Amino acid sequence: PPPLSEGDDVLARWSDGLLYLGNVKRVSACGKLFCMLLKQTSRALNMVLLCHYCHSSCLSYKHELNALPPPSITGYHPECHTPTIEPEADSDSWICRQCVFAVATKRGGALKRGRFARLMQFMKLRLPYQLSSLDWDPQHLTNQQQCYCYCAGPGEWNLKMLQCGSCGQWFHEACTQCLTKPLLYGDRFYQFECSVCTKGPETIQRLPMTWVDLAHLVLYHLSLCCKRKYFDFDHEILSFTNENWDSLLLGALSDTPRQDRCHNLLNALNSHKDRFVSGKEIKKKKCLFGLQVRAPPPLTSDSSPLITDPPINITHRKRSE
Repeated sequence: PPPLSEGDDVLARWSDGLLYLGNVKRVSACGKLFCMLLKQTSRALNMVLLCHYCHSSCLSYKHELNALPPPSITGYHPECHTPTIEPEADSDSWICRQCVFAVATKRGGALKRGRFARLMQFMKLRLPYQLSSLDWDPQHLTNQQQCYCYCAGPGEWNLKMLQCGSCGQWFHEACTQCLTKPLLYGDRFYQFECSVCTKGPETIQRLPMTWVDLAHLVLYHLSLCCKRKYFDFDHEILSFTNENWDSLLLGALSDTPRQDRCHNLLNALNSHKDRFVSGKEIKKKKCLFGLQVRAPPPLTSDSSPLITDPPINITHRKRSE
């Protein structure tokens, strides 16, 4: 592909699984984009049609008109695409994996109905990479290749991703089709199995949560959204919890009357000094609360929580939906 340089506009798959129009800020000496994977970019090509995967040209390929900006013609050798393109596939109606995911992925979960939803479900039965070739950290939270999900894009495990209980891979909220409610940042209280492991639709089950888990999850979510450490109990913590009560899917806690939620949350915040710090302890207002360590609430299987907040060094503008 033609080299990319500073100032170029590119279409990039971001760590949330969605495509954005980005602007290249820096290119390293080896030709890789700073904080962006080259394999996740595309741009207009005024040259011989190349295979999007192996970047070589021949007469045996399938192609489509890519409707995403910038407009381009994308080609694939039948054996290079995942899944392999059948010989009888119609070039006029066939749609590649990249465009299926670009159209079907959404915040809160991918499309569940329609042609693109069906195509996406079919393509999710196989990963476009070898899972065994990825180099993971000891906690199995990040890999060196920055390759996750069905889309093979980058990701951050604590920012709206689900981990498959069978294969251990992490999947973007935007690429999954099983969620009934959007995820909160750091919410891992799900038992999830991906389409590759089930050989069909994904399966998901909500895990039970305690009041301590709920308070921790709300504080972590607010800290990432608002970029602050301390939050007012009545006006922010309790208010957010009440406004999103049904979306939290709290199981046994769901039946708690509204007037009792305040006492339970406040008790959890005051009685677990290992997780929470109050304003009174740092000579601030006693109604303020924050996390001792900015990390998602741990699961019972966790040995220790881990913080992953990598810097963002490339500006991006949201692609119009």
